[in-house]
Amino acid sequence: MEKMIKKRIDQVKEKGHQRLTVLLIPHGFDKSFHFQISIFTIFFLVGLLFAIVGIAVLGIVRYNNTRIQINALASVYGKYFDEYIEYSEKLGDIRDDFASLNENLQEVHSLIDGESEELLKLPDEADSEDLAATELKVEEAVDKDLMLGRSYLSEIYGYRAVRVSMEKNKALVDSVFNFLDSRYGIMNSLPFGEPLLSYNLTSYYGMRRSPTFGYMEFHDGVDLANVPGTDITATGDGKVYRAIYSNRGYGNHIVIAHANGYYSLYGHCTSLKVREGEYVRKGQRIATVGATGNVTGPHLHYEVWIGESNRTDPMDYMKVGFGQY
Repeated sequence: MEKMIKKRIDQVKEKGHQRLTVLLIPHGFDKSFHFQISIFTIFFLVGLLFAIVGIAVLGIVRYNNTRIQINALASVYGKYFDEYIEYSEKLGDIRDDFASLNENLQEVHSLIDGESEELLKLPDEADSEDLAATELKVEEAVDKDLMLGRSYLSEIYGYRAVRVSMEKNKALVDSVFNFLDSRYGIMNSLPFGEPLLSYNLTSYYGMRRSPTFGYMEFHDGVDLANVPGTDITATGDGKVYRAIYSNRGYGNHIVIAHANGYYSLYGHCTSLKVREGEYVRKGQRIATVGATGNVTGPHLHYEVWIGESNRTDPMDYMKVGFGQY
């Protein structure tokens, strides 16, 4: 068997090395030309010719397909090209801003003694990009139409990577927000801020000469003058502890009980807008400026108490700039 195969191969080689004589007789020439070529060489040249033609045909087909895709992209994205250029330029700024935000969140979380150190372990940028690419590939596999042009727009992957990072940092953002939200709730429950939007401070907290009787006395609050009817607002969340109409002393006045044993008093009002036992919110309209009780002119007498007997300087609380949540 082995001898037969070897004999067959030798026969093929022998035939392949056989030479053919090609005779060329040019028209109008007296001489003829001839040359010899082996059968192996003829097969090689024919194969080479077919390979060149095949490559050319493949190149033409791929070129046409590319042109079709480009034309499709031009129709789909052409009208959004200016926006695409703009967003491409902004992508770098967004990444920088987001990185800065992450640093700030980490710093805030550290300052507030965050509960979990896991929240500070931000995802690596390369991991976010890999996850974003995986998500987009899955979407493209589900909806083939999405393949049209998305692979040409690297910015899509960039924006998706930023979104993935944001989602990964959501727990950190929620932790910081919850802390600040609880602290704002505490601050709003204390009498911080001013009871009038504008006023003229006519009398400070402390010793003074009584404007009605002329002798020296201790003034337990501050007097904030404004026209009668000006709105008075609660300086903190709380429950109306007193709502009294009177022609003596504080006149018509309100006392609000706040958290942690704080109270605020609003005296000499024209009218009271809340009732005893009612719960009020910081910034809520509770009364209007008047001249009831022991006064020489329209103004708001405002006090802050720590407990029911310990009066303190209201100015220390009026200038705390936390604002309303």
